[in-house]
Amino acid sequence: MGTGNSVRKAYEVRVLGCKVNQYEAQQLRCRLDLNGHLPAKPGEEAGVVVVHTCAVTNNAVKKSRQAVRRLQQEHPGAQVVITGCAATENLLANLEGVSRCIAPREDWMGEFQDAVKDLLPGEKMERKDDTTDHLRVTGFSVQTRAFLKIQDGCDLGCTFCIVPRLRRKPRDKPLEMVVEEARSLAEAGHREVVVCGVSVGLYGRDTGGANLADVLSALLRIPALERIRVSSLHPNELTEDLLEVWASSPRMMPHVHLPLQSGSNRILQAMHRNYTTEDFLDAVVRAKRVLPDPSFNTDVIVGFPGEAEEDFSETERVSEAVGFSRMHIFPFSARPHTQAARYPDRVDSVVIRERCSRLKQRAARLTQAYHTRYEARQAVVLAEQWDPVQGTYDGYTERYIPTRFPGPAGLQGSCVPVMMGHSGKDRVTATRLMT
Repeated sequence: MGTGNSVRKAYEVRVLGCKVNQYEAQQLRCRLDLNGHLPAKPGEEAGVVVVHTCAVTNNAVKKSRQAVRRLQQEHPGAQVVITGCAATENLLANLEGVSRCIAPREDWMGEFQDAVKDLLPGEKMERKDDTTDHLRVTGFSVQTRAFLKIQDGCDLGCTFCIVPRLRRKPRDKPLEMVVEEARSLAEAGHREVVVCGVSVGLYGRDTGGANLADVLSALLRIPALERIRVSSLHPNELTEDLLEVWASSPRMMPHVHLPLQSGSNRILQAMHRNYTTEDFLDAVVRAKRVLPDPSFNTDVIVGFPGEAEEDFSETERVSEAVGFSRMHIFPFSARPHTQAARYPDRVDSVVIRERCSRLKQRAARLTQAYHTRYEARQAVVLAEQWDPVQGTYDGYTERYIPTRFPGPAGLQGSCVPVMMGHSGKDRVTATRLMT
Protein backbone atom coordinates (compact mmCIF):
# COMPACT_ATOMS: atom_id res chain seq x y z
CA MET A 1 0.00 0.00 0.00
CA GLY A 2 1.37 3.38 -0.98
CA THR A 3 2.07 6.24 1.39
CA GLY A 4 2.75 9.95 1.28
CA ASN A 5 2.71 11.72 -2.04
CA SER A 6 2.13 8.50 -4.02
CA VAL A 7 -1.18 8.04 -2.21
CA ARG A 8 -2.20 11.60 -2.93
CA LYS A 9 -1.27 11.39 -6.59
CA ALA A 10 -2.88 8.03 -7.35
CA TYR A 11 -6.50 7.81 -8.45
CA GLU A 12 -9.12 5.17 -9.20
CA VAL A 13 -12.07 5.75 -11.55
CA ARG A 14 -14.89 3.21 -11.59
CA VAL A 15 -17.69 3.51 -14.17
CA LEU A 16 -21.15 1.99 -14.47
CA GLY A 17 -23.73 2.19 -17.24
CA CYS A 18 -23.93 3.27 -20.84
CA LYS A 19 -21.53 4.26 -23.62
CA VAL A 20 -21.86 7.93 -22.65
CA ASN A 21 -20.74 7.05 -19.14
CA GLN A 22 -17.77 5.10 -20.51
CA TYR A 23 -16.75 8.17 -22.50
CA GLU A 24 -17.18 10.54 -19.56
CA ALA A 25 -15.18 8.25 -17.27
CA GLN A 26 -12.34 8.54 -19.74
CA GLN A 27 -12.70 12.32 -19.62
CA LEU A 28 -12.26 12.09 -15.85
CA ARG A 29 -9.09 10.03 -16.28
CA CYS A 30 -7.79 12.49 -18.86
CA ARG A 31 -8.46 15.44 -16.55
CA LEU A 32 -6.60 13.77 -13.70
CA ASP A 33 -3.73 12.72 -15.98
CA LEU A 34 -3.35 16.25 -17.35
CA ASN A 35 -2.81 17.51 -13.83
CA GLY A 36 -0.12 15.04 -12.92
CA HIS A 37 -2.13 12.32 -11.24
CA LEU A 38 -1.56 8.64 -12.01
CA PRO A 39 -3.85 5.59 -12.04
CA ALA A 40 -3.49 3.55 -8.86
CA LYS A 41 -1.44 0.40 -9.33
CA PRO A 42 -2.75 -2.95 -7.98
CA GLY A 43 -2.53 -2.83 -4.20
CA GLU A 44 -1.81 0.90 -4.13
CA GLU A 45 -4.10 3.13 -2.11
CA ALA A 46 -5.56 6.00 -4.12
CA GLY A 47 -5.82 9.56 -2.85
CA VAL A 48 -9.01 10.18 -4.81
CA VAL A 49 -11.64 7.69 -5.91
CA VAL A 50 -14.25 8.62 -8.50
CA VAL A 51 -17.40 6.55 -9.11
CA HIS A 52 -19.15 7.59 -12.33
CA THR A 53 -22.66 6.33 -11.67
CA CYS A 54 -25.80 5.26 -13.53
CA ALA A 55 -29.40 5.95 -12.49
CA VAL A 56 -31.44 4.60 -15.41
CA THR A 57 -33.05 1.93 -13.18
CA ASN A 58 -33.37 1.30 -9.46
CA ASN A 59 -30.97 -1.60 -9.89
CA ALA A 60 -28.42 0.70 -11.53
CA VAL A 61 -28.54 3.03 -8.51
CA LYS A 62 -28.12 0.00 -6.23
CA LYS A 63 -25.06 -1.15 -8.17
CA SER A 64 -23.63 2.38 -8.05
CA ARG A 65 -24.04 2.42 -4.28
CA GLN A 66 -22.35 -0.98 -3.99
CA ALA A 67 -19.44 0.25 -6.14
CA VAL A 68 -18.93 3.21 -3.80
CA ARG A 69 -18.87 0.92 -0.76
CA ARG A 70 -16.40 -1.50 -2.37
CA LEU A 71 -14.00 1.28 -3.33
CA GLN A 72 -14.22 2.80 0.14
CA GLN A 73 -13.07 -0.55 1.50
CA GLU A 74 -10.29 -0.89 -1.09
CA HIS A 75 -9.06 2.69 -0.56
CA PRO A 76 -9.95 3.59 3.05
CA GLY A 77 -7.94 6.82 3.03
CA ALA A 78 -9.30 8.20 -0.24
CA GLN A 79 -11.45 11.20 -0.94
CA VAL A 80 -14.55 9.76 -2.64
CA VAL A 81 -16.22 11.74 -5.43
CA ILE A 82 -19.49 10.61 -7.00
CA THR A 83 -20.23 11.79 -10.54
CA GLY A 84 -22.75 10.78 -13.19
CA CYS A 85 -26.52 10.47 -13.15
CA ALA A 86 -26.91 9.02 -9.63
CA ALA A 87 -25.12 12.09 -8.25
CA THR A 88 -28.29 14.02 -9.07
CA GLU A 89 -31.48 14.21 -6.99
CA ASN A 90 -29.54 13.16 -3.88
CA LEU A 91 -29.73 9.52 -4.96
CA LEU A 92 -26.34 8.84 -3.40
CA ALA A 93 -25.55 12.15 -1.73
CA ASN A 94 -26.26 10.88 1.80
CA LEU A 95 -23.77 8.02 1.67
CA GLU A 96 -21.36 8.18 4.58
CA GLY A 97 -17.80 9.02 3.68
CA VAL A 98 -18.57 10.66 0.32
CA SER A 99 -16.65 13.89 -0.14
CA ARG A 100 -18.52 15.36 -3.10
CA CYS A 101 -21.43 14.60 -5.45
CA ILE A 102 -21.22 16.25 -8.88
CA ALA A 103 -24.28 16.05 -11.10
CA PRO A 104 -23.99 15.94 -14.93
CA ARG A 105 -24.69 19.60 -15.55
CA GLU A 106 -23.20 21.46 -18.50
CA ASP A 107 -19.94 22.28 -16.73
CA TRP A 108 -19.70 19.30 -14.40
CA MET A 109 -16.08 18.74 -15.44
CA GLY A 110 -15.19 22.20 -14.18
CA GLU A 111 -16.89 21.36 -10.89
CA PHE A 112 -14.89 18.15 -10.74
CA GLN A 113 -11.60 20.04 -11.19
CA ASP A 114 -12.54 22.44 -8.39
CA ALA A 115 -13.57 19.53 -6.14
CA VAL A 116 -10.27 17.68 -6.57
CA LYS A 117 -8.34 20.90 -5.97
CA ASP A 118 -10.27 21.43 -2.72
CA LEU A 119 -10.02 17.81 -1.59
CA LEU A 120 -6.30 17.44 -2.28
CA PRO A 121 -4.74 20.66 -0.93
CA GLY A 122 -1.56 21.60 -2.64
CA GLU A 123 -2.42 19.81 -5.88
CA LYS A 124 -2.17 21.87 -9.05
CA MET A 125 -5.51 21.69 -10.90
CA GLU A 126 -5.42 24.28 -13.65
CA ARG A 127 -8.86 25.29 -14.88
CA LYS A 128 -8.18 25.16 -18.59
CA ASP A 129 -10.49 23.41 -21.06
CA ASP A 130 -12.86 23.41 -18.13
CA THR A 131 -16.16 22.87 -19.92
CA THR A 132 -17.10 19.26 -20.33
CA ASP A 133 -17.50 19.36 -24.11
CA HIS A 134 -14.10 20.98 -24.59
CA LEU A 135 -12.12 18.31 -22.77
CA ARG A 136 -11.17 16.08 -25.65
CA VAL A 137 -10.60 12.35 -25.18
CA THR A 138 -7.51 11.32 -27.13
CA GLY A 139 -7.57 7.61 -26.38
CA PHE A 140 -8.96 4.77 -24.29
CA SER A 141 -6.15 2.92 -22.56
CA VAL A 142 -8.40 0.25 -21.06
CA GLN A 143 -10.23 -0.83 -24.22
CA THR A 144 -9.78 -1.20 -27.97
CA ARG A 145 -13.11 0.28 -29.09
CA ALA A 146 -13.38 4.05 -28.63
CA PHE A 147 -16.51 5.98 -27.73
CA LEU A 148 -17.11 9.40 -29.27
CA LYS A 149 -19.72 11.45 -27.45
CA ILE A 150 -21.24 14.09 -29.71
CA GLN A 151 -24.35 15.10 -27.79
CA ASP A 152 -25.80 15.33 -24.28
CA GLY A 153 -29.27 15.82 -22.83
CA CYS A 154 -32.75 14.77 -23.92
CA ASP A 155 -36.24 16.26 -23.96
CA LEU A 156 -38.20 13.49 -25.69
CA GLY A 157 -40.29 12.99 -22.57
CA CYS A 158 -40.62 9.20 -22.24
CA THR A 159 -42.77 8.74 -19.16
CA PHE A 160 -40.59 6.01 -17.63
CA CYS A 161 -37.26 7.84 -18.01
CA ILE A 162 -35.48 9.91 -15.38
CA VAL A 163 -32.62 10.90 -17.72
CA PRO A 164 -34.11 14.20 -19.06
CA ARG A 165 -34.44 15.41 -15.47
CA LEU A 166 -30.83 14.47 -14.78
CA ARG A 167 -29.17 15.49 -18.04
CA ARG A 168 -31.42 18.43 -18.95
CA LYS A 169 -31.83 20.02 -22.37
CA PRO A 170 -30.15 18.61 -25.52
CA ARG A 171 -26.85 20.18 -26.52
CA ASP A 172 -24.44 19.29 -29.31
CA LYS A 173 -20.68 19.18 -29.58
CA PRO A 174 -19.62 21.32 -32.59
CA LEU A 175 -18.95 19.26 -35.70
CA GLU A 176 -15.38 20.50 -36.10
CA MET A 177 -14.65 19.42 -32.52
CA VAL A 178 -16.18 16.00 -33.19
CA VAL A 179 -13.95 15.51 -36.24
CA GLU A 180 -10.84 16.70 -34.41
CA GLU A 181 -11.48 14.27 -31.58
CA ALA A 182 -12.16 11.40 -33.97
CA ARG A 183 -8.81 12.07 -35.68
CA SER A 184 -7.08 11.93 -32.30
CA LEU A 185 -8.72 8.60 -31.50
CA ALA A 186 -7.64 7.19 -34.86
CA GLU A 187 -4.10 8.47 -34.34
CA ALA A 188 -4.09 6.73 -30.94
CA GLY A 189 -4.68 3.44 -32.76
CA HIS A 190 -8.41 2.94 -32.30
CA ARG A 191 -9.74 1.21 -35.40
CA GLU A 192 -13.39 1.47 -34.31
CA VAL A 193 -15.42 4.32 -32.83
CA VAL A 194 -18.95 4.27 -31.48
CA VAL A 195 -20.77 7.57 -32.03
CA CYS A 196 -22.87 8.10 -28.93
CA GLY A 197 -24.90 10.59 -26.94
CA VAL A 198 -27.69 10.66 -24.40
CA SER A 199 -30.03 10.89 -27.39
CA VAL A 200 -27.67 10.90 -30.34
CA GLY A 201 -30.42 11.17 -32.97
CA LEU A 202 -31.25 14.67 -31.70
CA TYR A 203 -27.92 16.00 -32.97
CA GLY A 204 -28.53 19.19 -34.97
CA ARG A 205 -32.26 19.37 -34.27
CA ASP A 206 -32.21 22.67 -32.41
CA THR A 207 -29.40 24.40 -34.28
CA GLY A 208 -30.63 23.60 -37.79
CA GLY A 209 -27.01 22.95 -38.72
CA ALA A 210 -25.15 19.68 -39.17
CA ASN A 211 -27.17 16.58 -38.31
CA LEU A 212 -26.17 13.01 -37.50
CA ALA A 213 -25.86 12.13 -41.19
CA ASP A 214 -23.41 15.02 -41.60
CA VAL A 215 -21.39 13.76 -38.62
CA LEU A 216 -21.07 10.29 -40.13
CA SER A 217 -20.14 11.74 -43.53
CA ALA A 218 -17.35 13.74 -41.88
CA LEU A 219 -16.06 10.72 -39.97
CA LEU A 220 -15.96 8.65 -43.15
CA ARG A 221 -13.41 11.15 -44.48
CA ILE A 222 -10.94 9.94 -41.82
CA PRO A 223 -9.24 6.98 -43.55
CA ALA A 224 -7.73 5.50 -40.38
CA LEU A 225 -11.19 4.84 -38.91
CA GLU A 226 -11.90 1.34 -40.16
CA ARG A 227 -15.22 0.84 -38.37
CA ILE A 228 -17.91 3.30 -37.27
CA ARG A 229 -20.95 2.37 -35.18
CA VAL A 230 -23.90 4.44 -33.99
CA SER A 231 -25.52 4.05 -30.59
CA SER A 232 -29.24 3.92 -29.82
CA LEU A 233 -31.73 5.63 -32.16
CA HIS A 234 -35.48 6.15 -32.19
CA PRO A 235 -37.16 4.59 -35.25
CA ASN A 236 -38.21 8.01 -36.56
CA GLU A 237 -34.56 9.12 -36.40
CA LEU A 238 -33.57 6.49 -38.95
CA THR A 239 -34.16 8.95 -41.79
CA GLU A 240 -33.53 8.38 -45.48
CA ASP A 241 -30.60 10.83 -45.37
CA LEU A 242 -29.05 8.93 -42.47
CA LEU A 243 -29.56 5.55 -44.14
CA GLU A 244 -28.04 6.88 -47.36
CA VAL A 245 -24.80 7.75 -45.53
CA TRP A 246 -24.93 4.50 -43.55
CA ALA A 247 -25.15 2.49 -46.77
CA SER A 248 -22.45 4.50 -48.55
CA SER A 249 -19.44 2.75 -47.03
CA PRO A 250 -18.54 -0.71 -45.70
CA ARG A 251 -16.79 1.12 -42.87
CA MET A 252 -20.25 1.90 -41.46
CA MET A 253 -21.14 -1.23 -39.51
CA PRO A 254 -24.45 -2.92 -40.49
CA HIS A 255 -25.57 -3.00 -36.88
CA VAL A 256 -28.56 -0.93 -35.73
CA HIS A 257 -29.70 -0.38 -32.14
CA LEU A 258 -33.41 0.47 -32.15
CA PRO A 259 -35.09 0.36 -28.73
CA LEU A 260 -38.58 -1.12 -29.10
CA GLN A 261 -39.54 -0.87 -25.39
CA SER A 262 -42.95 -2.44 -26.16
CA GLY A 263 -44.70 -4.02 -29.11
CA SER A 264 -48.08 -2.71 -27.98
CA ASN A 265 -49.27 0.59 -29.44
CA ARG A 266 -51.36 1.18 -26.35
CA ILE A 267 -48.32 0.85 -24.08
CA LEU A 268 -46.10 2.85 -26.45
CA GLN A 269 -48.61 5.69 -26.24
CA ALA A 270 -48.58 5.52 -22.43
CA MET A 271 -44.78 5.61 -22.58
CA HIS A 272 -44.89 8.71 -24.86
CA ARG A 273 -42.53 7.02 -27.31
CA ASN A 274 -43.98 8.98 -30.27
CA TYR A 275 -43.98 6.03 -32.67
CA THR A 276 -46.13 2.98 -33.30
CA THR A 277 -45.15 -0.61 -33.90
CA GLU A 278 -45.94 0.03 -37.55
CA ASP A 279 -43.41 2.90 -37.55
CA PHE A 280 -40.86 0.64 -35.91
CA LEU A 281 -41.31 -2.18 -38.40
CA ASP A 282 -41.19 0.31 -41.28
CA ALA A 283 -37.82 1.59 -40.01
CA VAL A 284 -36.54 -1.99 -39.92
CA VAL A 285 -37.74 -2.63 -43.48
CA ARG A 286 -36.11 0.59 -44.74
CA ALA A 287 -32.81 -0.32 -43.06
CA LYS A 288 -32.88 -3.85 -44.47
CA ARG A 289 -33.51 -2.43 -47.93
CA VAL A 290 -30.19 -0.53 -48.04
CA LEU A 291 -27.88 -2.20 -45.48
CA PRO A 292 -26.29 -5.63 -46.07
CA ASP A 293 -28.19 -8.06 -43.81
CA PRO A 294 -28.09 -5.74 -40.77
CA SER A 295 -28.35 -6.93 -37.19
CA PHE A 296 -30.88 -5.24 -34.92
CA ASN A 297 -30.36 -4.86 -31.18
CA THR A 298 -33.15 -3.58 -28.99
CA ASP A 299 -34.28 -2.69 -25.46
CA VAL A 300 -37.59 -3.87 -24.02
CA ILE A 301 -39.35 -2.90 -20.79
CA VAL A 302 -41.53 -5.67 -19.35
CA GLY A 303 -44.37 -4.92 -16.96
CA PHE A 304 -44.99 -1.25 -17.71
CA PRO A 305 -48.10 -0.11 -15.76
CA GLY A 306 -51.24 -1.42 -17.44
CA GLU A 307 -49.43 -4.02 -19.56
CA ALA A 308 -51.89 -6.85 -20.14
CA GLU A 309 -51.06 -10.27 -21.50
CA GLU A 310 -52.18 -9.23 -24.97
CA ASP A 311 -49.80 -6.24 -24.83
CA PHE A 312 -46.94 -8.54 -23.91
CA SER A 313 -47.93 -10.90 -26.73
CA GLU A 314 -47.60 -7.99 -29.15
CA THR A 315 -44.01 -7.47 -27.93
CA GLU A 316 -43.33 -11.15 -28.64
CA ARG A 317 -44.90 -10.84 -32.08
CA VAL A 318 -42.84 -7.80 -33.08
CA SER A 319 -39.67 -9.43 -31.76
CA GLU A 320 -40.25 -12.41 -34.02
CA ALA A 321 -41.08 -10.19 -36.98
CA VAL A 322 -37.79 -8.27 -36.65
CA GLY A 323 -35.61 -11.22 -35.66
CA PHE A 324 -33.50 -9.28 -33.18
CA SER A 325 -29.91 -10.41 -32.86
CA ARG A 326 -29.78 -9.20 -29.26
CA MET A 327 -32.42 -8.06 -26.79
CA HIS A 328 -31.79 -6.17 -23.56
CA ILE A 329 -34.78 -6.96 -21.34
CA PHE A 330 -35.60 -4.90 -18.26
CA PRO A 331 -38.40 -5.24 -15.70
CA PHE A 332 -40.23 -1.94 -15.27
CA SER A 333 -38.45 0.30 -12.78
CA ALA A 334 -40.52 3.10 -11.24
CA ARG A 335 -38.14 6.05 -11.21
CA PRO A 336 -38.94 8.92 -8.82
CA HIS A 337 -40.15 12.14 -10.46
CA THR A 338 -41.33 10.38 -13.64
CA GLN A 339 -44.92 10.24 -14.88
CA ALA A 340 -44.93 6.45 -15.03
CA ALA A 341 -44.08 6.24 -11.32
CA ARG A 342 -47.51 7.76 -10.65
CA TYR A 343 -49.42 5.51 -13.03
CA PRO A 344 -51.98 3.09 -11.57
CA ASP A 345 -52.48 -0.53 -12.70
CA ARG A 346 -49.06 -1.76 -11.61
CA VAL A 347 -48.26 -5.22 -12.91
CA ASP A 348 -47.63 -7.82 -10.21
CA SER A 349 -43.93 -8.53 -9.69
CA VAL A 350 -44.49 -12.29 -10.08
CA VAL A 351 -46.11 -11.68 -13.48
CA ILE A 352 -43.23 -9.40 -14.51
CA ARG A 353 -40.64 -12.02 -13.61
CA GLU A 354 -42.53 -14.70 -15.53
CA ARG A 355 -42.84 -12.50 -18.63
CA CYS A 356 -39.17 -11.52 -18.43
CA SER A 357 -38.23 -15.19 -18.30
CA ARG A 358 -40.37 -16.01 -21.32
CA LEU A 359 -39.02 -13.11 -23.34
CA LYS A 360 -35.41 -13.94 -22.43
CA GLN A 361 -35.95 -17.49 -23.71
CA ARG A 362 -37.34 -16.10 -26.96
CA ALA A 363 -34.46 -13.62 -27.21
CA ALA A 364 -31.91 -16.42 -26.78
CA ARG A 365 -33.54 -18.39 -29.58
CA LEU A 366 -33.57 -15.36 -31.90
CA THR A 367 -29.91 -14.64 -31.12
CA GLN A 368 -28.97 -18.24 -31.83
CA ALA A 369 -30.90 -18.17 -35.11
CA TYR A 370 -29.14 -14.99 -36.25
CA HIS A 371 -25.70 -16.31 -35.33
CA THR A 372 -26.33 -19.61 -37.06
CA ARG A 373 -26.88 -17.78 -40.35
CA TYR A 374 -23.23 -16.78 -40.28
CA GLU A 375 -21.71 -20.21 -39.74
CA ALA A 376 -19.17 -21.02 -42.50
CA ARG A 377 -19.15 -17.37 -43.62
CA GLN A 378 -16.29 -14.88 -43.53
CA ALA A 379 -16.34 -11.91 -41.17
CA VAL A 380 -13.97 -9.37 -39.64
CA VAL A 381 -13.54 -9.24 -35.85
CA LEU A 382 -12.10 -6.40 -33.80
CA ALA A 383 -9.72 -8.34 -31.51
CA GLU A 384 -10.37 -7.14 -27.96
CA GLN A 385 -9.88 -9.46 -25.00
CA TRP A 386 -6.74 -11.64 -25.14
CA ASP A 387 -6.49 -14.88 -23.15
CA PRO A 388 -2.78 -15.78 -23.09
CA VAL A 389 -3.48 -19.16 -21.47
CA GLN A 390 -5.90 -20.32 -24.15
CA GLY A 391 -4.28 -18.30 -26.91
CA THR A 392 -7.64 -16.84 -27.98
CA TYR A 393 -9.21 -13.47 -28.65
CA ASP A 394 -12.77 -12.31 -28.00
CA GLY A 395 -14.30 -9.58 -30.12
CA TYR A 396 -17.21 -8.58 -32.30
CA THR A 397 -17.88 -8.87 -36.01
CA GLU A 398 -19.24 -6.09 -38.17
CA ARG A 399 -22.76 -7.15 -37.15
CA TYR A 400 -21.82 -7.23 -33.47
CA ILE A 401 -21.73 -11.00 -33.21
CA PRO A 402 -19.56 -12.00 -30.21
CA THR A 403 -16.77 -14.19 -31.58
CA ARG A 404 -13.79 -16.11 -30.21
CA PHE A 405 -10.85 -17.17 -32.35
CA PRO A 406 -7.30 -18.45 -31.75
CA GLY A 407 -4.36 -16.24 -32.59
CA PRO A 408 -0.88 -15.17 -31.53
CA ALA A 409 -0.04 -12.30 -29.22
CA GLY A 410 -0.08 -8.84 -30.73
CA LEU A 411 -3.45 -8.81 -32.52
CA GLN A 412 -5.33 -6.84 -29.88
CA GLY A 413 -6.93 -3.72 -31.34
CA SER A 414 -6.69 -4.88 -34.94
CA CYS A 415 -9.43 -6.00 -37.32
CA VAL A 416 -8.90 -9.69 -38.06
CA PRO A 417 -10.52 -11.68 -40.92
CA VAL A 418 -12.05 -14.94 -39.69
CA MET A 419 -14.13 -17.86 -40.90
CA MET A 420 -17.15 -18.20 -38.64
CA GLY A 421 -17.76 -21.63 -37.18
CA HIS A 422 -20.03 -23.13 -34.53
CA SER A 423 -22.58 -20.89 -32.85
CA GLY A 424 -22.67 -21.58 -29.11
CA LYS A 425 -24.83 -20.12 -26.38
CA ASP A 426 -22.78 -16.97 -25.79
CA ARG A 427 -20.56 -16.59 -28.85
CA VAL A 428 -19.49 -17.98 -32.19
CA THR A 429 -16.18 -19.78 -32.50
CA ALA A 430 -14.10 -18.88 -35.56
CA THR A 431 -10.80 -19.56 -37.30
CA ARG A 432 -8.40 -16.77 -38.19
CA LEU A 433 -7.87 -16.37 -41.94
CA MET A 434 -4.32 -15.74 -43.05
CA THR A 435 -3.99 -12.77 -45.40
